[in-house]
Amino acid sequence: MLTSLVEVLWTARYDYQPHWRLEKHKHAYFQMIYFVSGTGCISIGENEHPITTGSFLLIKPGCLHALNPSSLVKTLDIKFMVRDRRLRKLLLSAAELVEENEPRIADLFERIRHEGEHRGYLYRELCSAFLAELLFVFLRKGHTGEHELQSAPIEQEPSGDWIVQRAARFIREHHADDCSLMQLARIVGRSDRHVRQRFKSTLGVSPRRYLLQYRIHRAQELIEYSGDSFKEIASKVGFKSVHHFARAFHEICGETPGAWRRKYQAGICKDVNIDPEFVNRNWTVQADDVLPVLARATGTVMKATPSQVRVRTSLS
Repeated sequence: MLTSLVEVLWTARYDYQPHWRLEKHKHAYFQMIYFVSGTGCISIGENEHPITTGSFLLIKPGCLHALNPSSLVKTLDIKFMVRDRRLRKLLLSAAELVEENEPRIADLFERIRHEGEHRGYLYRELCSAFLAELLFVFLRKGHTGEHELQSAPIEQEPSGDWIVQRAARFIREHHADDCSLMQLARIVGRSDRHVRQRFKSTLGVSPRRYLLQYRIHRAQELIEYSGDSFKEIASKVGFKSVHHFARAFHEICGETPGAWRRKYQAGICKDVNIDPEFVNRNWTVQADDVLPVLARATGTVMKATPSQVRVRTSLS
């Protein structure tokens, strides 16, 4: 592997059911957890933090921690080493928790998982690059709380053209409403033809297409991180009917909303080892139990009484 500030060991996304908990344990590497949804509490050392949607957690080497969900908790999880001395020092002195409901953070976690699953050329280097960005954002958010993380391309504010910037910002803020070209033209004080031309020259798409792409992008996040029905999701992102939503989703994504949700769910509780030699140990146990559940990678089979046997749907 090429020289890097950080090295990703493992990543996964997990659903913690209320009847399971992550018992108190520690390890020699860093861990970062992003809480997509759910409620409960997580303890780190002597501190206890409530689980809230969008909270962004850093667990430091050698630090005892445990997790107790009170509802279904959806997480994105990553374990890693820090090679750079200065970065390691900053992380060791950083806050444990940053509350920042920022979809782009989840996107970076997913990019790392995608690279780890597909193992393309220089995938470990790309994983390290995405992780470095996550860590820099965490440190900056925890330091001032004032700066915003740049969003994914469809979310980000276009640069270099104030007309497109203002119109695109309005679209993102009102994507669930009816956003007409005439309305955008009034907001920026230009003709609708002028606005359309500026969008095409700056972004390569029309305002209408930009709106459609953004709606589908938001729908993807709701499909992945909520239990809403497709009808509810369609309404939330601005479609008049679930049929129109399904057609538009297939046009943009090349697959149906149902296929997208099945593909996402297939990745839940799936370990993705970025470092082929890393063995992840699982500390999840039944809430009224102290029977440890070891990682599948060890091949260890734990015997349990019939009352202890339940389907395990959450790991870490």
